[in-house]
Amino acid sequence: MTDSDPQTVIRRVLVIDDEDSVRTALQASIETFDGFEVDTAPDGEVGLEMIARERYDAVLVDLVMPVIDGFEVLRQLRELGASARPVRVILVSGMSDPALQGNVRELGGDAILGKPFRLDDLRRLLVDDLEPI
Repeated sequence: MTDSDPQTVIRRVLVIDDEDSVRTALQASIETFDGFEVDTAPDGEVGLEMIARERYDAVLVDLVMPVIDGFEVLRQLRELGASARPVRVILVSGMSDPALQGNVRELGGDAILGKPFRLDDLRRLLVDDLEPI
């Protein structure tokens, strides 16, 4: 399928990160993948409001943010239940703590993307590993 094909499935992604440069870089990178649309939120509070209004296939959430941090976003996403929860929740973090890496699922995420991120890692998490819609 191509972008002009009316049968093309659009995957909706929400990037929640308080750093404008990270949001911009993730959005620009994801938009290079065919069939992806990206929304962004500057903090967890705005991100949760957007999730309440829209259905997202994937959410990338920074763990350390002001207002509502990524850990609280993850806790609230767990409470949504499977029908309202995004298909994939990816933690975005500059922390290289091995305990964090080992507890991704326990925290409520499906994968972790380190900062700075590599495009091939982002592609793997969103294109190669994301369940077919």
